[in-house]
Amino acid sequence: MNETETQIPKQDADLQWQVAALQRQVFLLLLALVVLTATVVFYLYYQCHILSSDLEKNRPQAMQIIDTYNHNEERIKNFEVQLINYANTHPSFQPVLMKYGWKPGITAPAK
Repeated sequence: MNETETQIPKQDADLQWQVAALQRQVFLLLLALVVLTATVVFYLYYQCHILSSDLEKNRPQAMQIIDTYNHNEERIKNFEVQLINYANTHPSFQPVLMKYGWKPGITAPAK
């Protein structure tokens, strides 16, 4: 009977030690998770800051390109109509239009 009484406290002490070790491990993992999350948040904030400054720096050039396109949009549409008309009169040119996504035999839109 003495042997069983001495084994139970030893098992309890071993279980308590294992539980304490698991608690330390969970605490360290949670701490590592917090540090990792803070690092990712800081990195994303930094990237957002860099991209917004790049956007402001490149905005005038982009607006110039957009304005040029808007100014020449009618000329671009006219060029497309001329290409379609040329492809309709010259069937050998239709594969070129097909290569760039235009269907052969398309009629030109009305002006």
